[in-house]
Amino acid sequence: MRRWLGVVILGLFFFMVIVDGSIVTIAIPAMSQALHVGTERVNLVISVYLVTISALLLPFGQLGAAYGRERVFQVGTLGFLLGSWLAGASDQLPIVLTGRVLQGIGASMTMANSYALVTDWFPPQQLGRAFGVESIFISIGGLAGPGLGGLVLTHWDWRYIFWLNLPIGLVCLVAEWGMFPKSHPAGAPQHFDWGGAVALLGLASSFYIGTANLMTRPLVAGVGLVLFAGLLRWFVRHEAQAPVPLLRLPLLTSPEFGLPLWAAFTTFVAAYFFTLLAPIYLQLVVHLSSQTTGLVLMGGPLLAVVVNPLAGVVADRWSQPRVMVAGMWLLVASTLGLVALNGALEPGALLILSLVLATGTSFFGTANSAYIMGRVPSADRGAAGAINSLLRELGLVLGATLASASFYGGLSAVSGRAVLTASGQSAAALLAAQRLAYLVAAAILIVGWRLSRLLVRREGTH
Repeated sequence: MRRWLGVVILGLFFFMVIVDGSIVTIAIPAMSQALHVGTERVNLVISVYLVTISALLLPFGQLGAAYGRERVFQVGTLGFLLGSWLAGASDQLPIVLTGRVLQGIGASMTMANSYALVTDWFPPQQLGRAFGVESIFISIGGLAGPGLGGLVLTHWDWRYIFWLNLPIGLVCLVAEWGMFPKSHPAGAPQHFDWGGAVALLGLASSFYIGTANLMTRPLVAGVGLVLFAGLLRWFVRHEAQAPVPLLRLPLLTSPEFGLPLWAAFTTFVAAYFFTLLAPIYLQLVVHLSSQTTGLVLMGGPLLAVVVNPLAGVVADRWSQPRVMVAGMWLLVASTLGLVALNGALEPGALLILSLVLATGTSFFGTANSAYIMGRVPSADRGAAGAINSLLRELGLVLGATLASASFYGGLSAVSGRAVLTASGQSAAALLAAQRLAYLVAAAILIVGWRLSRLLVRREGTH
């Protein structure tokens, strides 16, 4: 029972961390007015959080193995709470940003060790069910941010966007101290990879700069991406020679770990296409109200509450690679269905496709996490979990860039001029751009399906 309660605590905290990556978006106008700065500067509140998490996941995965994953997770919870309080405690943007950095540090400490903790606590034959329970909170958190933010701003001040974490986080912290099983840390590492840690900070920053400015400031984006490529080349060479590397390159090149990991990366990238395009389609093509749009889009997360545990049971009883392939089939089929949308039979058509999309995500994601974490050596669990979380963050950022570039690029091609907004465009132009974007997403998912199929073939030869 303590183990299952521990998974619920992990999932609840994961929910807060994911929500905090998107909940601020709806509060940008209010924060801009209250802090007396432009909205572009307020966007730093989002970017510093994401960059901090991405830069520190691998270092905290290594430190969790050395000093105890439960201990690092608990310290991260405390840091996240302090950052949440500080982010809402001042009318000065630098202090708000400091709070967000603290939040990011705490979030990276928890995310880097969450997957490994579940693997430490459960035997292999129960991993699917355990990850299925944790995935409930992840699925809901992925879409709950803007809606929850709107609810908070309707009744309270913008500060409660951050302070909402305090009561939930305190409950989690007390429960962690009382319920988490105790681990046996390996001890402080003889060599900590400081060079790799600094390079990761540069990689995360340059990647964000390159992708965030791709549509609006191509020159800045180009500089960021060139810097990212150079740092990545140096980082790979450095990690190959480091005595205790943050990133064990053989994990990424090993078929047993690399194939499912890169397959999962394709789902992280493709996930943002629906997040970006579905609200635009329902409101500007189908002409639904924002309230009705929100209700339609809640269908997938609500179904995930039921399907994730079921997917966990299936992943524990059948071949996990085959469950991954089945989930990928659902993802590809539903995305191709989204390509065919034409504004008719709505909102039922999109709702059905969103339910199939949520089902495919649940089955693939749960089986994928159980397969990866159940097969890495115990000494590599922290690194494996941190890499998985890191690719999730990078995949979502890359997905946001590709979805925006393909959609607005399609709008521009149809209109014959540069278009950076969906408002005021014809339904025909919106549908044409949407089809192009979803075709890109389907192509990405087909790559993931092929990688999963290779894993099934590999399983059949052993």
